[in-house]
Amino acid sequence: MATGFGDIVQLGYVVKDMDAAIEHWVRVLGVGPFFVTRNVPFAEVHYRGEPCDAQICAALASHRGIQIEIIQQTGGGVSAYSDFISEKGGGLHHVCALSDDLAADLASWQERDVSVLMGGSTAAGIPFAYLDTDPGNHGRVLELVQPSPGLLQFFKKIESAAENWDGATARIALD
Repeated sequence: MATGFGDIVQLGYVVKDMDAAIEHWVRVLGVGPFFVTRNVPFAEVHYRGEPCDAQICAALASHRGIQIEIIQQTGGGVSAYSDFISEKGGGLHHVCALSDDLAADLASWQERDVSVLMGGSTAAGIPFAYLDTDPGNHGRVLELVQPSPGLLQFFKKIESAAENWDGATARIALD
């Protein structure tokens, strides 16, 4: 059986309080700095096939080459994030792998009866999809992202910041 996706590059946590989660990662686990955006701009998002208006804030850091993503839904209606918080109270929600051709990868997953749980594109035109790989919401959702050159450059910036982090700056605001 084919593996179906590339290397895992990110662990995604959905939380009720992003600031508290960042504090824990920085002070207890020694991971940082976190690049924080208080309003992730989406071009379009759908959840379970319906339009989704979820508003989120997100923070990204790196630890030894693996990104730690923290997501808090701050507004809008039902989404993969709000359902996860309702059912599990928060925690590890997904792992993320990069895709060279998201449409082809999604077609391959569809052939195996795995559909898109939530997906769309960012305002910067970056397509993403959370696959419906975890109906029980146990933190086993697979996210696929087709990165742009700019996103890959941003990922390198996060990695470099982590490598050179002195532990003093917990957050770097992006907006």
